[in-house]
Amino acid sequence: MASKLRRVRKYSRTKRIGKHGFRERMLTAWWRAVLSRRRRKGRKQLTVQRS
Repeated sequence: MASKLRRVRKYSRTKRIGKHGFRERMLTAWWRAVLSRRRRKGRKQLTVQRS
């Protein structure tokens, strides 16, 4: 049964960071506000990490 299963998505860490990373978040006032709220809430991880 396991041999018939296939991977649906091909995840790319680089694309994910490009869309959701810290530098992308800093580009607009809206996303900077998101980061500010996450800091205020005490989130350990503000955005997607590279690791």
